[in-house]
Amino acid sequence: MMNFSRSSLRYAHTNGYTGLLYTPKGDYIITCGTDGDIRHWTCISDDDPRSTCLGEFVMCIAHTGTRLLASTDRNTVHAYTFPDMDSDGILMRFTAPATCLRVCGEFTAAGSEDTSIKVLRGDNAGQETMLEGHKGPILALDVHAERQLLASIAGDGHLKIWNFATGVEVKSVSGLPRVNSFESASLFGTPSFEPQCGEQLAYALDKEILVLNTSNWELAYKLLDERVSSNYSCCQFSPNGERLAAGTTSGELSIFDVKRRRALQVEAPPSDCKAITCLAWNPANMDELAFCDATGQLGTIFLGDETQDELELVGESDELLAGTDFEFEQGNGGEVDDADDGDGVSLEQLKRKVMSNANYAEAEAQDDDDEHSRHSLASSSHAPSATPQVKLFKQQAAFQPGATPNELEHRYLAWNDVGIVSAHAEPNGDGAIDVEFHDASVHHALHLSNNYNQHNVASLSRSALALASTESGKLVVIALAAAGNKEWSLSLPDCESVEALVATSQLIAVATSNHFLRLFSVMGTQREVLSIPGPVLALAGHEHSLLCVYHSAGCSQQQQHLAGMLIHVSGLSLRVEQVPVSLTPGRQLSWLGFSDVGSPCLADNMGLVQLYRRASNAWFPICDTLKQSTSVCNNYFIVSLSEPRQIIQAVLCRASSYPMTNPRPMVQELRLQLPLCDIELEKTELEDTLMRACIMQVDGAEKLQKEMAIKLFALACSNECEARARELVENIACTELLQLAVKYASKRGRIHLSDRLCELLPQLEAVQEARKQQQLLGANGIAATIVLPMMPQLSTAGTPKLAPKAMELSASKRSALKRFSNSPNLFKAAAASRPATPDATITPLDTQENLFGESESQTSDTKSATESDQRSPLNSVNPFAMKRKLVDTGVIFGSEKLKLAKK
Repeated sequence: MMNFSRSSLRYAHTNGYTGLLYTPKGDYIITCGTDGDIRHWTCISDDDPRSTCLGEFVMCIAHTGTRLLASTDRNTVHAYTFPDMDSDGILMRFTAPATCLRVCGEFTAAGSEDTSIKVLRGDNAGQETMLEGHKGPILALDVHAERQLLASIAGDGHLKIWNFATGVEVKSVSGLPRVNSFESASLFGTPSFEPQCGEQLAYALDKEILVLNTSNWELAYKLLDERVSSNYSCCQFSPNGERLAAGTTSGELSIFDVKRRRALQVEAPPSDCKAITCLAWNPANMDELAFCDATGQLGTIFLGDETQDELELVGESDELLAGTDFEFEQGNGGEVDDADDGDGVSLEQLKRKVMSNANYAEAEAQDDDDEHSRHSLASSSHAPSATPQVKLFKQQAAFQPGATPNELEHRYLAWNDVGIVSAHAEPNGDGAIDVEFHDASVHHALHLSNNYNQHNVASLSRSALALASTESGKLVVIALAAAGNKEWSLSLPDCESVEALVATSQLIAVATSNHFLRLFSVMGTQREVLSIPGPVLALAGHEHSLLCVYHSAGCSQQQQHLAGMLIHVSGLSLRVEQVPVSLTPGRQLSWLGFSDVGSPCLADNMGLVQLYRRASNAWFPICDTLKQSTSVCNNYFIVSLSEPRQIIQAVLCRASSYPMTNPRPMVQELRLQLPLCDIELEKTELEDTLMRACIMQVDGAEKLQKEMAIKLFALACSNECEARARELVENIACTELLQLAVKYASKRGRIHLSDRLCELLPQLEAVQEARKQQQLLGANGIAATIVLPMMPQLSTAGTPKLAPKAMELSASKRSALKRFSNSPNLFKAAAASRPATPDATITPLDTQENLFGESESQTSDTKSATESDQRSPLNSVNPFAMKRKLVDTGVIFGSEKLKLAKK
């Protein structure tokens, strides 16, 4: 039995996708990574590999025999001389970084995050063949030059096989994992053609390696390894096609014997080995394989020596066969008997041919006893079965909203509606911070040195610029609007380090490693120190409000458990509200902030934006940014959110998750749209506009609500849904809308609907009056319960309900109805009978609470009890309205009852 051993792991690059290859003669191992470096290793034990920096990151590499090809952050495939690494021109250009490269013969193929694939013959740049059809970023590809076939796997979950000479798609296989960016992918599939004749194509799916027959594209066979515990991330045929290697997401490796279709013995991975990202066979030594993992480590496996027991077994077999004319018994088609153990020597056949029948029977009985004892020993040694390991969702580390990852040399520390803070690091260790303001009247641009403090966390507001480093406990704040000494700094005590930072126009807040939230004024006065119930995830602020999101519990298998502290500061007093934070399973928090009017907002890594209403104590999804993108591999980097304008300002990141620093991308405006059902229908569009006007503080919300409500009312009438039309007016509870609805129903000849709407007048008046009283007392924290008037109900026991009969109107009745519907002072007499409302300036607490509420306080004299017994304008004008007597209504505030004197 062959046994492959592992070498010790070597640090090659920083965390992230790491690629590698062997040079054609096997004299170098070349690796690339997210740090932008290319390293040349003479062997795995090379302690001083040669390093060359090519950019901010290098996604993939390939070797043509004389030149090294590399994909960098400039969205090109660049050629370099080897081993001198001098620039030798650009072969291909994309609109996003190239994610995979393959060289086969005279053909060079590259796939990009912009979903396109290009195939170039020779070195003639610009004459490549374009292959288009994927709807996601290209994760991996392979080429077979003789058959002119190219296989590609993309984030849309499809494996496609192309004839790259004609550009025609030959075969498409679905069912692979879906991702929207190369950076978030962990299962690459990595198709691999059998290199000798190309008759087989292998790719990884779950815990299996599927092998297709390239003649008919049917499944030929599957390769399984019972020793692996996680899904395969990549696979690769050996140059001679006899073996196939595969790596898993937990660092395990499998080597398969392709002819026998079984897995060979491979040493288990160490604990620090993570998901395998790339594999490469040594072309000069088929018994050596190199691999890289997601943490940037490099390692090799090699074929070890056969064990002593195997050597003794082979020796005994040679002695038995020596000097004899023994031949094995063959089965059908010349195949070895089923008793053959696969190594070419059958012990059972040796016993039948060499031993006598009696000795064979005695030896067989002895073997049965030995086998039984071995099974007993094995079952007793493995009696306590291991508990299956449950894979939990990865807990997200603390991050700064509006910032890009720390690994980048040129990155954004903060990007919001005030300005942009960018950091630049040079290879020699020097660094600088640039601050730009969208409005030059706030402050002029700043250029700060970052050599000593090494700031990597920042927050910007109209009043202050806060800087800190996660490696130390020093906080530096520059007050922008102050005169004299604008800068102040302090050091955190007891080896505390900064985890998150936020600056508003009134406050500075720092979350530390001790789960403390330290508050400061803009000019440096220390305020409260709060305890955070869990590890902090992000901080956001607006004026006197702060939002701290933290991990409230450990992660489950599908999601994180988050909660928030909503902090309000007023003078020297402070109030904290516990806010539930909801995330869709399988997603991470990518942005946290406040709208321009102070509503907390968040966004996840799949582009869903949510807004928090304090009055409802709930999160409302208000926009799905990915649905406004033309490609599934694009992302939006959110900058700010405006409720009055109903827009989100964001930067489009093509085939990436973060914007580039150079050239500076443009900010786009995305319109808000609730994730309602059947959004393409006119009814849904009206409902979307109405609900956004209710949830958020929109410019002209009251007018917009009336317009959308009457349009929905008219649409319900035209669709013969009178019950829905009446329900809409009853739920909105606005007398002005009721007047418009009655007019519309009367003009359309819907007399029954108009009569039923007139009956709602007392109820809607009571609701509006109760809202006024609730606004008056809401500032003092007194809860109000609305008691609606009791409507008389007729006993219908034993009497079947019949549908209303169509009514024919006489000429006199029609004229009376026409005067009623066209009367502009329809509700003035009814409004005069309302009780007087004290003159007071009412500050709206929330938009939805003030839905269709009157903007101006009305003052009227109290009518006498005798006047209330008179007929209302509806009863006096509308000949079909019921005569009714309004019952007493009341609004209960706490333990008191406020009478509204309605007769």
